[in-house]
Amino acid sequence: MIIFYRPADGEERRFDVKSVRTSEAQIVERTTDMKWAAIKRGVRDDDPTAMRGIVWVLLKRETPTLRWSDFDPLIEELVSRFDGREVALVAEDIVKLPEAQREHAIAELTFYAADPAAVDVALEEAAAPPKEPATKTSPAGA
Repeated sequence: MIIFYRPADGEERRFDVKSVRTSEAQIVERTTDMKWAAIKRGVRDDDPTAMRGIVWVLLKRETPTLRWSDFDPLIEELVSRFDGREVALVAEDIVKLPEAQREHAIAELTFYAADPAAVDVALEEAAAPPKEPATKTSPAGA
């Protein structure tokens, strides 16, 4: 998941949840009083505490003295979106849907993708026939 932080008085920033270190995850767990699994679900569901915790701990890399109470963004300044891997996984499911259901699913995936342009590529790759596995060749004379 990608969290976009869009402060009204600043530049938009992207934070990748996969970049959180285990030590940072523990800090977020203690600070938010949430388990890591709940934090990951919370990010997916736009839970403000989960998203705030992730962005805060990643901002602490740049500003180690940043306190939890000093980072209190407006609710609309944080939003989560699917990263490329997640887009590809959803695309695999979409191509299996009946044709009548695909248009809505594609529109929804495009809305929730961090990179909407990646949706078309992911759908093409998901719809492509499986690639032939590489065959092993033995060295000459073996």
